[in-house]
Amino acid sequence: MIDAVLSPGEVLPRGATWLVVDLLRATTAMTAFFEAQGEELLPVATVEEARALREELGAGWLLLGERGGERPEGFDYGNSPREIRDGALQGCRGIVATTNGTGALLRAWEAGGAVAAACARNAEAAARFAARREGDVVVLCAGLHGRLGLDDVLCAGLLVDRLQGLTGQDLGDGARLALMAWENARQDFSGAVRRTVHAESLAWGGFDEDVADACRISVSPVLPVLVRRGDRV
Repeated sequence: MIDAVLSPGEVLPRGATWLVVDLLRATTAMTAFFEAQGEELLPVATVEEARALREELGAGWLLLGERGGERPEGFDYGNSPREIRDGALQGCRGIVATTNGTGALLRAWEAGGAVAAACARNAEAAARFAARREGDVVVLCAGLHGRLGLDDVLCAGLLVDRLQGLTGQDLGDGARLALMAWENARQDFSGAVRRTVHAESLAWGGFDEDVADACRISVSPVLPVLVRRGDRV
């Protein structure tokens, strides 16, 4: 079965594979980090945890992420996919903390199964990754400040559409709702995303080009996948 958790406050079902979506902007930015040939990212829940972890690991680790949409003091990069993709990141390692996305990734990891950071840019790669695996697939929307975010729901619907086309699996109710949202927006995905609360907030903050960048569909083969190395994710 393919299902979707549309709000981060929901109880998580069981899943063999998790596609975690924070379209604006965390999972898009993580994809950009590896597009720029970064080597490794450690996702953590909070900015404070990121700072403490760099103190432990050393100054060679970059800090990436945001608090309230803005780059925290002392961070090397914010949460802008365009800024990250344009960086000199070949071989770099980083620690990333965002308001919604990194917490959702860690929550999916704790639930068990394979976890990947999905977005519109890597939708095809994400769907093919999940289709190769056995068992139920769950798309988890990071949402916005603990509530449903329509931008993530639209992207979840895109992923459900691609994945069902590959596997023909049955859909849970969450996946059906996400697919309905996607089908309504299919002809103008970028326009639909731009009309969401999150996108409007980013536009007011000067990040409208990030929204446009995040709405490009299946232009990247890069799919960040969580793994355990020692005691870290």
